[in-house]
Amino acid sequence: MHTSVILSEALRYFTDNEHFELSVVLFAVAVERLMKQRLCELDDVLVLDKNNSVEHLIRFKKLQNKILSLEEIDSLKAKKQNWDTFRTITFDDLIQRYEKIFNLGFSEFDDDGKPIEDRNKLDEIRKGRKKRAASIKRLGNMRNNIIHYFEYYFNPVDEGLFILNEILPFIREMIQEVSDADKYEDIFNETVFEKLKAKEEELTRQQSDTLSQKIREKREEYNELNPELIEERKKINIRSSYDEREIVRDSMECPACGNASFCVLKLYTESEDDLSGQFLTVGRCFVCKLELSEDELKNTGML
Repeated sequence: MHTSVILSEALRYFTDNEHFELSVVLFAVAVERLMKQRLCELDDVLVLDKNNSVEHLIRFKKLQNKILSLEEIDSLKAKKQNWDTFRTITFDDLIQRYEKIFNLGFSEFDDDGKPIEDRNKLDEIRKGRKKRAASIKRLGNMRNNIIHYFEYYFNPVDEGLFILNEILPFIREMIQEVSDADKYEDIFNETVFEKLKAKEEELTRQQSDTLSQKIREKREEYNELNPELIEERKKINIRSSYDEREIVRDSMECPACGNASFCVLKLYTESEDDLSGQFLTVGRCFVCKLELSEDELKNTGML
């Protein structure tokens, strides 16, 4: 099955409002296949697992060079010596390798091939690359949660906007770079664009309504708090609870209680199997206990 078919189905499920989880899995498959295709088109060895032995990799290259005709391919397959016997890279290794080879679409060279020297531009490029790597990792973790856990939860509003704003642009960039880009020409047609636009407007409205309700409820809870408890919480030192490296911003005005007790944190979380750890950006108020996700922080302009 060609990746274009998988991507087309992912878009269909994404916009029908009933099969969001399935669309996430298919988007993740499409991203992985496109990334591996780009690496493979440069050199097949780039998709092989680093745990293969050196002799293993050398044998692969020798076999690869021998394949000159269909007869030789059939012969190699008959001997079970074709490259399908090799382990390919994990999703995490794929992200790292793709970043090293293709910079995840954020090159430090200008259109003339000259290194960019402006520090501000370089900082923006590196931030963009880091953000994209985190986005791909986030997509992989979403897929793993759906596939491997009987019970899981994620916010379809926040994650839907994440797919629209972070994943689909990356997919479209990769499509422009693969050798069979023509097979994707009819996927992002006018009808699909209209559906995606409507989906974004719907999700943005839902996110805004949910966020407003969350802030309003915390404000009401804050107004019921004992004044002595409020003063006690105001004295909490954020650095007694979090490492300096985990603090992105602090002493911000809380949108719920109005105190300068809101902070933005970047925390590392691990799943039970320790295989899908990731950095999460969250916002927390030490006084009213308001907690906002990364998407909600962006929605309020605090990130």
